[in-house]
Amino acid sequence: MHQSATLPNGIRILTATMPHVRSVSIAFFFCAGSRYECAEQSGVSHLIEHMLFKGSERFPTAQVISEAIEGVGGLLDAGTDKELTVYSVKIASRHFDLAMGLLADMVRWPRFEEAELDKERRVIIEELGMYRDSPQDWVSVLGDETVWPDLPLGREVAGTRETVEGIARETVAGYWRGHYVPGNLVVSIAGDVEHERVVACVAELLGDWEARDVPRWEPCPPPVDAPRVRLEQRKTEQTNLALYTLGIPHRDRDEYTMPLLNAVLGDGMSSRLFLEVRERQGLAYDVGSSPVSYHDTGVMVVSAGVEPRRARAALKAILAQLRRVRDEAVGEEELRRAKEYTKGRMALRLEDTGSVAHWLGGQEALLGDVRELDETLERIDEVTSDDIQRLARTIFRDEWLRLALIGPHKDAAMFERALHL
Repeated sequence: MHQSATLPNGIRILTATMPHVRSVSIAFFFCAGSRYECAEQSGVSHLIEHMLFKGSERFPTAQVISEAIEGVGGLLDAGTDKELTVYSVKIASRHFDLAMGLLADMVRWPRFEEAELDKERRVIIEELGMYRDSPQDWVSVLGDETVWPDLPLGREVAGTRETVEGIARETVAGYWRGHYVPGNLVVSIAGDVEHERVVACVAELLGDWEARDVPRWEPCPPPVDAPRVRLEQRKTEQTNLALYTLGIPHRDRDEYTMPLLNAVLGDGMSSRLFLEVRERQGLAYDVGSSPVSYHDTGVMVVSAGVEPRRARAALKAILAQLRRVRDEAVGEEELRRAKEYTKGRMALRLEDTGSVAHWLGGQEALLGDVRELDETLERIDEVTSDDIQRLARTIFRDEWLRLALIGPHKDAAMFERALHL
């Protein structure tokens, strides 16, 4: 069970006390990501994430920051996606105050030194190059661009070389001032620490942070009439493909149905895609599906790496499994296995303090409330075979199919012709 509190300035605090461990995990969630950026600012959320590690008022350099945590055996990390930026520390519980003081200083008093900003721009451009050189990673960037062309959700989180080079210090500082505000922050903590101590610590460090307006995201519905296939021709030994269909937003009637549909279709080695596409037909080494949800929309993505000459056959085999889920009810035994698989994976993911802190904070930041694991498991048990088929009929439709490929192909039209259910 967790406890919660909200400071007068709007900071939301969640605590899960776990007295059987000797560590504590702290996660600061800001609702700031690439969907909050205009096209010219693309990548600024990610750039700020990097810059907060380069120095703050009490911890003036990157070395001082890293040594403060690593010097006592702790772990410091961060990540940016399309809707969130998260800063986290996992540390021995006796160093809780040190970790809280560091994170609070980083997010509230960053230095944004021009020389460090210049270096970090170059680092991120190298990071973009690394992603581009990995077809397995880059195909998802192309896929997002295909689903949301010229829209915020279609942009790479790290931006482009051109936008990163063009982001001035004033832009960085302005975006930070507008998005790093108390009402946009969730502090989620799990481990060997009491809730009252957590609230007192956050209040002492951040309670006098002046409240300001919280930024809003713009709706981003995927267009129906966009080109359906995006092909990037490369001389690769393998074709990487990502097939997209419509998904669901965070708060949706089918939020518990979707993980079961995914378990049946392509999550794990007992899923239909794995058994049919890899085991029975031998068309791919790696194949699987995953749902992605946002505030107002979402996608289901099927990814695979295949031999180029068998790419079209693999695509047809994947589409056949989508069609089967849509047209045939899932049997009682397969549904039972999917439920046990899904519940088991959820439980395993919440075995350590870091996972619990991210579970709680992510729900509060994205959903505005928190459901305990037991409630979630109960809701999963209530899903029926009819629910799964109804969802499949809603999202597995020709007009929503999009395909991104990277491989030694010249003819996108060949894949376009095969793209139907």
